[in-house]
Amino acid sequence: MSTSTTCKPIIIGLYGVSASGKTYLLNRLKSATNLQNEHFAFHDGSALIDGITTGGLAAFNTLDLNEQAEIREFALTKVTEQCRARDEVAVIAGHYTFWPNEAEPAGQIVGTAKDWETYTHVVYLHVEPEMIAERQKSDRDKKRTKHSIEHLRKWQDEEMAGLREVCLAKGILFTTLSNKTSTEASILERLVALLKDFQQHGEELNIQAVEDAVAIVTAGQNQMDTMLMLDADRTLAPQDTGSLFWDEVGPCKRLPNHPLKRIFDNQGYSYASFRQATLLYEELADEFDAICDKVVDKVEMYPELITLLARVAETPHVGAVVVTCGLRTVWEKVLEKNGLSHVTVIGSGRIKDGYVITGSTKAHIVDKLHEKRLSVLAFGDSPLDIEMFQRADGAYVVVGDKATRSTSMDQALTTAIEQGLGALQIILPKDAGHRLDLDRLPKVNLGTAEMDFIFRRREPLDRFMHATEKNAAKLMMTLSRNAGNSGHDLREIHARIGDYLAMEYVSEIVGLEETAIPHVQKRPTDGFRFRHERNTLIVPLMRGGEPMAFGVSKAMKLASFAHANAYEDIDIGNFKGKRTIILVDAVINTGASILDFVTSLRKDLPTVMVIVVAEVIQAQLVDHVDGRLMLALEKDRNLYVVALRTSNNKFKGTGVTDTGGRLFNTTYLA
Repeated sequence: MSTSTTCKPIIIGLYGVSASGKTYLLNRLKSATNLQNEHFAFHDGSALIDGITTGGLAAFNTLDLNEQAEIREFALTKVTEQCRARDEVAVIAGHYTFWPNEAEPAGQIVGTAKDWETYTHVVYLHVEPEMIAERQKSDRDKKRTKHSIEHLRKWQDEEMAGLREVCLAKGILFTTLSNKTSTEASILERLVALLKDFQQHGEELNIQAVEDAVAIVTAGQNQMDTMLMLDADRTLAPQDTGSLFWDEVGPCKRLPNHPLKRIFDNQGYSYASFRQATLLYEELADEFDAICDKVVDKVEMYPELITLLARVAETPHVGAVVVTCGLRTVWEKVLEKNGLSHVTVIGSGRIKDGYVITGSTKAHIVDKLHEKRLSVLAFGDSPLDIEMFQRADGAYVVVGDKATRSTSMDQALTTAIEQGLGALQIILPKDAGHRLDLDRLPKVNLGTAEMDFIFRRREPLDRFMHATEKNAAKLMMTLSRNAGNSGHDLREIHARIGDYLAMEYVSEIVGLEETAIPHVQKRPTDGFRFRHERNTLIVPLMRGGEPMAFGVSKAMKLASFAHANAYEDIDIGNFKGKRTIILVDAVINTGASILDFVTSLRKDLPTVMVIVVAEVIQAQLVDHVDGRLMLALEKDRNLYVVALRTSNNKFKGTGVTDTGGRLFNTTYLA
C-alpha cells in the first residue's frame, strides 16, 4: 500500500446516525490486534473539529454553516497530509446529516464537497432503530436528543439513499454494515476485514490474484494443449444470475431498485464498478448463501454446454475454466448440480473471493494461458467478452433467445468484426434466430462434429498431415513428376494439388463454418466454407509456391493473397485481423526458408495459426525424433504442416530437374 504524493490516500468515512456506535467501534478498532502496526489512523470527526477550533466543539456549534464547512475542510486537509506523510489509511467517524427536529421534512446535510473529494470509501452503520433509541435513552455520558423509532428509521433510510447516490456520482466505494442478524463482535470482525481489504486491494493486486487462480487451474496439467474458457451468465445457461439474485432480494428500502444496473450505467464496466458490486453483495453477507441457493434452483444449463464440459473430464489434453464477471458461488453450485465440479470457476461476488473480473481481466487470462502454450477457445455472449474473443485462438458467440440476449452485443460485435475479429455463433436453442448475418458471423452447431473438432488432439505428429499413401496423391504425383509436363500444364497440376490439399487437409485443421446459400430449388439453405476464410492470408513463397497457392486460393475464395520471398517482403498491414496464415511452397528440402519465415512471423504474431502447405517435403525434416520441422512443431502448438507426399530422395534439382525452372519454363537459366 502506498500513499505517495502522486497517489490519492485511502481515507474511509464511517457514517451513521447519532448513537449508532461509530465512536465505540472506532475505539475498538484502535485496539484491534489484527490492525496493530498496519498503518491505520482512526479519527473521530467531532474530536478533529474540537482540536482545531478555537474554543473547541462548543464554539464550532455557534458558527454559521460556511464557517463550519471551512473548518471541516481544514480538518480533512490535515488528515490527508498526515496520511501521505506517514503512509497511512485513515478512518474518520462523522455525520452526513443532522435531523434533531422530527417535525422538519428533511435533515440538514453537513457533508461537503471536500468530503467527496477526500473520501475513497464510505461505510455506513445500519443499526436497528430500536437499539439506537435505547442507547439514546440510556447514554449518561453524552447529552443526546431522543428520537422516535419511526424517525430514526426514516433518518437512516434518507442517509443511506443520499450517501449511496453521492458516492456513486463521485466514484467513492460505498457499503453498509447491519446489526440485524449480527453480534457486535461479528460487526467488528467484518469491519476489520473491510478496512484491510480497502487498504490492500487495487488493480495491481487484483490482477495478481487472478493470475494465481489461473496458475491453480493449470497446475500439473502437462498433457493439456487446449483450454476452453467460458463466460457463465447467458452463455452456460439462458438466465442472468445477477438479475435472479436481486429478484430474490426484492424491494428493499436500504437498497435501490436494480442496483447493479445503476452502478454499471453510471460507471461502466470498470474495475471500480465491479468492486462496488462486490460491496453491494457484502451488504447482504448474512443472507448471501441462502439467496444463492434459490438462484441455483432457477438455473437450467444448455444441454449442449453440459455435454461439452462433461467431455472435458474424459479428455486429458483439453481443460475448461469458467470465467465470469458474475457470482462465483452461484456458478460453482450450478456446475456441481450438473455433475461438472471438475470445472473451476474464476469469478466475483464477495470480498473473500479475492478479486473481481472485468472484460479486460478476461483478456489478460487468455494471455496468461497463451504463456503456458495453451490454445484458448472462448465462449461468451456479451460485450464484456469481446476482448477475450479478440485474444483467443477461437471465438464462439453463444446466441440465446431474442427476448433475453444482450441488446448491446450486436453493435459491439459489428465494431470488433470491422477491426478483424473472426468469430462463430452458436444459436441456443437452434430456432432462436441468429445475430447480425451469417456472412459476418457464421454459425456452427455444437453437435458431435463440432465437439470432435474442439477435442481433436494437437500433438506434433497430429499437426503433420500428408497424403503419401493415398491413391489421389499417387495420381497427382505421377502428373507432377512426369518430365513431359512443364510450364502452364505443370502450373495447372500444382494448382490442382493446392486445391486438393486445401480441401482434404486444411479444412480438417481450420474446421468449417456455416453460411447461407441459395438452394437450386429457389430457397435459402445452409452451406459450408472454411472457418475464418475471410480472416485467412495465403502467402506463396516465390516463385515455386505460387501455382500451388493459386490452387489453395481457388478452394478458399474469400482468403487474402500476398506474394513473398521472405517475411520482410510483406506489408505488416496484410496481417491485420488474420486468424490463419497459409505458407505455400512446392518443395521443402532443408526447411530453412520456411522456418526463417515462421520465426520472423512469430515476433509479430505469436499465436496466429500457421499452416505450411507443400507438394514434397524431405522425410528427414519430419522425422519424429529430430527432424527440423518436427522440432518446430514441438515448440509451436499453432504450427501445422501439410504435404502431398514425403520423399527420402535428398536430390536437389538443378536445370531440367529444378521444380521452379520446370514450372516457368526457365530450366535453361540454371
